[in-house]
Amino acid sequence: MGSERTLMFYGDTSSTSLSFPVPTGLRPATLNATLDLPFPVRSGTLSVLQDERLVSRIGLPTTDLAPVVLPLDAVEVTDDTVTVTLRLSALAEDGYCLDQENAVGLLNGSVTYIGTEPVPTTVADFLPPILRAVTLGVPESPSQAESDAAVQLAAALQAKFRGQSPRVVLVPLPGEDTTIAGPAEPFERRIVIREGGPEGVSLMAGEVPQLLFSGSAEQLADQIRLLTDGSLSLAVSTSVVAGDMRPPTPPAIGDSTTVSQLGALSLSNVGVAPQVSLPLDQTRFGHPTEGFRVHLMGTHTPAPAEVGARLTASVNGDVIDSWGTGPDSTIDHWIDIPDRLVTRYTNLVVGMDTSGNTGRCGEFRPITLTIDGSTVVESTPASPPIPPGFGSLPQALMPRMQVGLTPGNFADTERAIQIVVGLQRLSVVPLLTEVTPIEAALDSQEPAVLISADGWDYDSVALPVSSRDQSLTLVGIGDDDAETTLTLNPGIRFGSLQTVFDGQRALLVATSNGAPAQLDDLLRRLNDDPRGWSALRGSAVVAIEGSEPQMVPDRTPVSVYGPAPSDAQTDAQDQGGPGLSHAWIAASVVAAIGIGAAAYWIGRRRRPASTEPRTTPGSPD
Repeated sequence: MGSERTLMFYGDTSSTSLSFPVPTGLRPATLNATLDLPFPVRSGTLSVLQDERLVSRIGLPTTDLAPVVLPLDAVEVTDDTVTVTLRLSALAEDGYCLDQENAVGLLNGSVTYIGTEPVPTTVADFLPPILRAVTLGVPESPSQAESDAAVQLAAALQAKFRGQSPRVVLVPLPGEDTTIAGPAEPFERRIVIREGGPEGVSLMAGEVPQLLFSGSAEQLADQIRLLTDGSLSLAVSTSVVAGDMRPPTPPAIGDSTTVSQLGALSLSNVGVAPQVSLPLDQTRFGHPTEGFRVHLMGTHTPAPAEVGARLTASVNGDVIDSWGTGPDSTIDHWIDIPDRLVTRYTNLVVGMDTSGNTGRCGEFRPITLTIDGSTVVESTPASPPIPPGFGSLPQALMPRMQVGLTPGNFADTERAIQIVVGLQRLSVVPLLTEVTPIEAALDSQEPAVLISADGWDYDSVALPVSSRDQSLTLVGIGDDDAETTLTLNPGIRFGSLQTVFDGQRALLVATSNGAPAQLDDLLRRLNDDPRGWSALRGSAVVAIEGSEPQMVPDRTPVSVYGPAPSDAQTDAQDQGGPGLSHAWIAASVVAAIGIGAAAYWIGRRRRPASTEPRTTPGSPD
């Protein structure tokens, strides 16, 4: 997803807003987290407020990594959501300062709920505010229309519940079955897709209510779109037929927009050296983008006469511009972001650097820095994409991607869902997909995901990594398109995801050299980690039988095929990501479900998963 689900508090007193869903029939009982202190503190408090009303307050533990539990009994729920303000006040030991460099953090946040999850009784209330898992059922040999509907629905649900990243599982239905057997988890939803039969969406009664989507190949798409359409709230019946529903169209940002339209939420900061972040997300533009030009507009508090001040602009810690503060305290300045710093998510930080006597811990004359939401961002579509390889996805596959697979192949449909859900995790706008036979996708001029799990036999697309017998061929690993051939004894079997730009369009190829199980293992690894897809770099990732997956760089002289990057490289390349303060707890799906994410790079051995907290009596678990 792009950033840690951690709340940070800067200074002796600071606040942050937090929202999380509350399903009907449940109430939030406690907010749980682990306190991360930069050093021991003398004393402090942590408060929960709602509309300036005190909900609860606890004394701050003075030891590092101590658990904190905040009661939530007095919160009010509005539209299945709770929004609160967390306020932390702390007094550091003498000689220490709680500042931008030494912040207090709340880690591994979760919410404990009490109550019982209600059973949905209409199509309208089938989807809960919290969705932990989705199980999709299709025939053992799905038609192209059934595969297309399943992939579309999986992507749409991932987009709708983006902050929660529900797990999506595809299961085969034998014969003419229209229900998925077995017990369901709390906040799991089960959906069956079958071509043929009466057109519409039906809520199937039973111990585990399920939705059945049915109809002709042309009708299925409309029925599927109902589940994430705004009109769903009117489907207050157990059976609904959706009319002509056009596919969603992401808003056209254009090549000139404003930071408000790009999703910037907080454009003001107060401090001795305040900073404001401007998110430049290529998925909002809907296409790969070259270097940005930004016309910064804003204001700042005048710096005291005895304090020197300069404004700076930086990307990932690299200062790209600086200029003096004006006498009228206004900001009106153009900034050029070079191509070398452009990533899928480019975080432009505007700050004011100060020097001089600012008092103990910078307590004198805090400065307010504000960037106007009308700040203009200009961009130019990039061809080939910038950055190349995985860094260009999914924006290089937008606005609509074809998904080429073998019709009737259940395993290919399952792989397509895993890939599209993984790509959707990287995008703030819904991805539009169309499942076609792989030959049709190859002949098309549209961006495409191509699935050929048993091997790659299509000479029209040359892959960065290929093999024949015991030889392994790597293309474009250096500064040109020269081939490098390795003869291995014994040979290797591998699955891979590989990116290709053929001069006109981007392709993502899922294949193997006769080892589809290795491809499936690679997809499982990527989807099991919330940051698995965002960590991918270069042109290909390869899962070799009997070893950990390895990155293949894309003309990157600092990287080589094989060893994983260092922690420092990982941190530098994976900075940024859409703000997730609301998502910090939005993924809490049952009592005390932890949501901190431990990131790993493909190619590094994963740490054991942490143990989830116990549930409280009366919770859904």
